[in-house]
Amino acid sequence: MMKENREPWTKTDFDALVQVWIDGKTTAEIAGETGRTKAAVATYGSRIGLFGLTREELSEPGVFVRTCINPFEPHPFVSTGIHNRTCTACKNTQVFQAA
Repeated sequence: MMKENREPWTKTDFDALVQVWIDGKTTAEIAGETGRTKAAVATYGSRIGLFGLTREELSEPGVFVRTCINPFEPHPFVSTGIHNRTCTACKNTQVFQAA
């Protein structure tokens, strides 16, 4: 049985997750390499927008893991360009739309 890594995900962890996803690894393979559960990899990959993009889109210049500029809860997400500084989830909130 795999020991679960309950440490918070860091930007380095997210960068590594993006890179191995681009390299064509499955969530199960990524889980094995990172010491996290398959569910944790799937959850965080979805949360940062990684699994909503194709591997080709992720390989394009300017696609990086950036920190969302949400002033209340900054968090990493996959940004598709330097102009994109707010994640989709935050853009859909009333706080963002009211600004």
